[in-house]
Amino acid sequence: MKGRTMIVLALLVMLSASIPAAFSENDNLSVDYIFEMSSDGCGQLMIKDTMVLSEPGAPLIPYRAASILLPVDAELKDVKVKTGTPLVQTGFDLPWGQPPCTFSDTPVTVGKNEEIYGSDNLYPSNLFDVIGVEYCRGFAILNIHLYPVQYQPKSGTVHFYESMTVEVKFAKGSRNKLYRGLSGDKKDVAKIVDNPDMMETLAEEPIPLATEEYIIITSSTLVTTFQELADWKANYVNGASVYDTTYIYNNYSGSDNQAKIRNFIIDKYNNYGTEYVLLGGDIGVVPYRGFYISTGGYTDSDMAADMYYAHLDGTFDGDGDGRYGETTDGVDYYAEIAVGRAPVDNATEAAAFVDKVIAYEQMDKPERVCLHESRVGSNNSPDARCLAWNCDNYIPSGYTIEYLFEENGTVTKDDWRAAWAAGPIAVVHIGHGNTTVYYINYEVGGTVSWYTTDVSSLTNTFYPWTTSVACITGEFEDTGSDCLAEYYVKDDCGAIGALYNDNYGWYMSNDACALSGEFCEMEVRACWNDGYEKLGDILNRSRYYMASSAQSDSYYRWCFYERNLMGDPETPCLTKRTGGQPDDTVTITYPPNGSTVEGTVTITVSYTGSIDEVRFYIDDVLKNTDTSAPFQWNWDTTLYEDDDYTIRVDGYVSGTLADTDSVTVTVQNETPSSWVEITYPADGQTVSGRRVTITASASEDIDTVQFYIDGVLRRTDSYAPFSYRWDTTRYSNGQHTIMVKGYDGGVFKADDSITVTVANYSIALLSWLVLFLPIGIIYRKR
Repeated sequence: MKGRTMIVLALLVMLSASIPAAFSENDNLSVDYIFEMSSDGCGQLMIKDTMVLSEPGAPLIPYRAASILLPVDAELKDVKVKTGTPLVQTGFDLPWGQPPCTFSDTPVTVGKNEEIYGSDNLYPSNLFDVIGVEYCRGFAILNIHLYPVQYQPKSGTVHFYESMTVEVKFAKGSRNKLYRGLSGDKKDVAKIVDNPDMMETLAEEPIPLATEEYIIITSSTLVTTFQELADWKANYVNGASVYDTTYIYNNYSGSDNQAKIRNFIIDKYNNYGTEYVLLGGDIGVVPYRGFYISTGGYTDSDMAADMYYAHLDGTFDGDGDGRYGETTDGVDYYAEIAVGRAPVDNATEAAAFVDKVIAYEQMDKPERVCLHESRVGSNNSPDARCLAWNCDNYIPSGYTIEYLFEENGTVTKDDWRAAWAAGPIAVVHIGHGNTTVYYINYEVGGTVSWYTTDVSSLTNTFYPWTTSVACITGEFEDTGSDCLAEYYVKDDCGAIGALYNDNYGWYMSNDACALSGEFCEMEVRACWNDGYEKLGDILNRSRYYMASSAQSDSYYRWCFYERNLMGDPETPCLTKRTGGQPDDTVTITYPPNGSTVEGTVTITVSYTGSIDEVRFYIDDVLKNTDTSAPFQWNWDTTLYEDDDYTIRVDGYVSGTLADTDSVTVTVQNETPSSWVEITYPADGQTVSGRRVTITASASEDIDTVQFYIDGVLRRTDSYAPFSYRWDTTRYSNGQHTIMVKGYDGGVFKADDSITVTVANYSIALLSWLVLFLPIGIIYRKR
């Protein structure tokens, strides 16, 4: 079992990367991971971006879920991990993991595995596991689990590796079919990998000529109703359309209607820039795809998983047996688009949904969150408040947080109604549940159950989005009745969106917030820490954090599959949209500000409102006028000297200037003179420690940089960005000279040098290990 952010020892992961600008038959890249101690400011030691290897009866060990971006067209050949000399300390008896449990079962506690604890073999036996290569918007991402701590149980010996270098060997392969190379794709993927500098080696491609950023799929009888929502969205997205399922079934191929819908979405994604898809109807309007999943003695052969329409690589039925989502089916764990569902059955319900979304988007957004706790076990064991305490780490300091805890007294239905009426932007729930009910109170003062029939008693005038760990509260495929998530979204009060479980939620006997709770926590993190405010993006971003865990562990895969969004995926939850026609604006979308260009450059422009004419200027000289969208102009930079230039566009409406935008770029058509420069550390700087990363930049012709310390060659790096990790503890305190030399095809071109001062001080090498003891504490208390 892998998961849980934990308090064990502090591992602040700092990254640097050595990445080739191009690759041939076989090539390599490397990413350095450095693990250091860090405090959370509350006196407890945290692991940042680190999870726990938690197998029942086995020692709890931290691991880093590493995500490494590979070059476009790369095919993975080999992975190696190199480490420095570990720090070693004896005298530790690490606790062990417990088995997962559904929120509908009684948890079981196990003792330590005597075979493991009676041995002095290293645990884990390996320093890393290759999880696999996944694709997100056509970009290849290598997922690896790194184990910076190994344990010898019998002697109580801990080995801690302060640094790890992942070396990846690859060869030229084929480009993924979903690769678009768009600026937005690059920015989004760069946020989820450990080596975002790789993006600098990939050329941007023009935006699609036609765009439908937002699409609604519904039945022919509901098209007119949902068109009102599409018209509203068109004010804020680059194209919005409604399609009926009959059109899709008649014009797209597929083994069944679900496959036809997915192929339609793939077409729109590839050729029309689609980012958001609203499934406009319950399962009788837009069918769901059922996934197969089995773990912990439970099997669901038809788990409703709308991720089928969002994760667009492969077919989810690689072996062709008609059973989707099996581990052998080539499951895609990274979403290309955001998908949500409007759980409506008729025009009346659809109109209410449309009105609710439009009204919500125009509301002022409160700075308030409700974090709830209902016990999941007797005497609050394990402590269910952990979910609130984990989530509140990500809530901005200016927000009001209501802690609606059973530990503070019985949570009644009136309390629940009042919490919603107070106007929180989100409601986070933990407790047991079923299709039409969940507990809002478990033990203190007796059980209090909140049913679907209670939803209509809510009086809130602001609609929060809500998330929960509760079992089966999101089982929308039940044709007999609506689930709790559907009730919340369809109610005239209730929620704007619900992220609930289609089947059982999971936790551990020693951690109420493990597994399902981690998905809730990551949804909160995505919203406030990562800045993803649209409901579908919140779901996708939270899943990105859990992708490698779901790849490698069936319990996490279960939790991954069952999360669905009832609600509009494009709806923002943190900002207010003004009603009516948007402002008339123009924005240069290519080339980016500060970029270097050559040859013929296609300048592209996006617009809002009623812009009907765009004029293109170079250094205030009018060069072209375009009177039809998409607005663009091909600029021949070879007619200009190499220099900096300002591109300006003016947008007009019926001959009147409405808006302007500009960027500055550097034209470079001639081969520049060669140069190399040390970018870190600075000349005269004082440095210390075992991991001072010296970095250098160079002109494009330079393919190799050599690093010298006091005239002695220490590293030759042939992959930009060029770097060398210098262990200053091997040198005397005082001044030292760093020199770099740049080469092109073995021919010396340029050099640079600086002088720095080394100042190291003696410390107790392994004093940090005493902090390893509070490993059983897995959340920060308040």
